[in-house]
Amino acid sequence: MQGTDRIASPEVERHLCRVAAALCCGSEDQLRDAFRQASAEGVLPSQLREVVLTSYLFDGYPTALEGFRILAEFSRPSETECHDLHYSPRNVETWLERGIELCRAVYGPNFERLIERVAAIAPELREAMLVEGYGKVLAREGLDPVVRELCVVAMLATKHRPRQLLSHVLGALRLGADSERLHCAVEAATEVSPEEVIGKAKVVLKEAIDSLRLP
Repeated sequence: MQGTDRIASPEVERHLCRVAAALCCGSEDQLRDAFRQASAEGVLPSQLREVVLTSYLFDGYPTALEGFRILAEFSRPSETECHDLHYSPRNVETWLERGIELCRAVYGPNFERLIERVAAIAPELREAMLVEGYGKVLAREGLDPVVRELCVVAMLATKHRPRQLLSHVLGALRLGADSERLHCAVEAATEVSPEEVIGKAKVVLKEAIDSLRLP
């Protein structure tokens, strides 16, 4: 059974996506405002921490560390929130197993080709992508996988990474998101990102939806 922190209403989901985009826009004021509004609307501190944690995979440690610094103005972590992040042999084994499972679900029939491609062009990242990226972070229990993937979409829309954005839009669809939720994720990013950048993201979004012939 999924915990209550994994469950997100449409409004909570919108706030989480806005926070995700604000993390990557580089404005402390916008991020602080996004945290403030999310907290006022009942978004849980643990959910906000999960989005900040996710950001280091897509915008680096500086973004995540600054995000946690600003989030500390609103809430601090409990000791129990980080117990499953320790690099014990058991955890690493678990991360690899669940990382492969989630990555396969996100990439579907393209999973094997992805692994081969990463091994060919970036062998340094092949295992890290599965263990650290998908296993340790993206498959964590703190957020529903679809909600986390929608937050990733908001980050990549803000960063204007069209190839990665297309992959994760398709991944969100494969995990169960519909076109409406994806549009909402990109619209949430509009609140903190330049209109030109989001316009390009909407083109990618339409391409992905059209490729799967969704309404």
